[in-house]
Amino acid sequence: MDYLRYYLNTLLVVVAILGFYLGGQWVWLGASTYLVLLVLDLLLPNDYKNRQIRHPFFVDLPLYLHVALMLIMYGTFAWRMKTGFETTTNVNLALLGCFASLVWISAVPNLPVAHELMHRRGAFERFLANIAATFFFDPHRAIGHVHTHHLHFDTENDSDTPQRGEKFYQFIWRATKGAYLDTFELEKRRLSVNNKSVWGPSSLVFWGLVAVFGTPLGIGLYAGVLAGSLTLAVMVTTKFVLEALNYLQHYGLQRVTSQPIEDRHTWHHFSTMSRIAGVEITNHIDHHRDGFLPFYNLQVHKGAPEMPSVFICAPAALIPWVWDNLIVKPRLKKWDLHDASPEERKLAREANRRAGWPDWIGEAEAGLTQKAKVAA
Repeated sequence: MDYLRYYLNTLLVVVAILGFYLGGQWVWLGASTYLVLLVLDLLLPNDYKNRQIRHPFFVDLPLYLHVALMLIMYGTFAWRMKTGFETTTNVNLALLGCFASLVWISAVPNLPVAHELMHRRGAFERFLANIAATFFFDPHRAIGHVHTHHLHFDTENDSDTPQRGEKFYQFIWRATKGAYLDTFELEKRRLSVNNKSVWGPSSLVFWGLVAVFGTPLGIGLYAGVLAGSLTLAVMVTTKFVLEALNYLQHYGLQRVTSQPIEDRHTWHHFSTMSRIAGVEITNHIDHHRDGFLPFYNLQVHKGAPEMPSVFICAPAALIPWVWDNLIVKPRLKKWDLHDASPEERKLAREANRRAGWPDWIGEAEAGLTQKAKVAA
């Protein structure tokens, strides 16, 4: 099962392809897998085991298969749109099903697979990552992700780290803007050495624009304006879903960049299906210690800060009161009082003040002072 578990993500894409092939309301098949994973994640116990992989090819294979299957899925969707739906089909409902299935599969498992490939050393793997990332409207995500997020995570300098009190709907816009600006500025700096333009054919920004607009254009030319427009809407929506997943990984955490990276510096989701569908990225901290470490070598650190299942946290983030009061505040309070270093506790107290949250750090320190006076 250490090998077979990762083929579940392959199966998710195959199910979506089958739905588009069958047509009618079967196009909802891809989206329906979210509910299946949610139920399994709630029923199965948390997974704190380390993977034992002696033949890496067999767990890397589904990564390569995934990119091919994503192309087939979008191709099958385009064919379905060109072929049309049966006369008995509620077309508007079917179109909504197409949209939901494409967004879900383009986000999960596509984002975790793209993320794993963009951290590989090989040019071929990074090329595949760019193809996969095109489907969430960010084909060169790796540029800003590797050179900004991995340096500045858990600080205010990282657009991928949500600040305390920052609502999901604020964060997705800030993170999207930050990701694009990081890519643009880093590519502009790279090209300026040879006096080349960031808008020219030597630029990854240029080819990124070709990819993200060429994909819906190509589908539109083949299957019609509606198919092309729906594809563009899917890609843009999936980009915001991507940022929603970022919202879960580092929310509110504090880090002093001059100090070592410790287990406490990321949130972890150890539920079984979260680990599988996330290609182990929900088992997160070792990835920040070594970005080139393959997903199957990430070690479980019991005692590291935990969040509930990704399939619970993601919808909870859409409802600020639920996210703040039921999910994140109790965990950040524990983190501040028991996990944070003295320097991080100062940063956390200031972050709580800016967010308008209770000063639980000050209350705890006052309580300790009062106990010391009584003891004296």
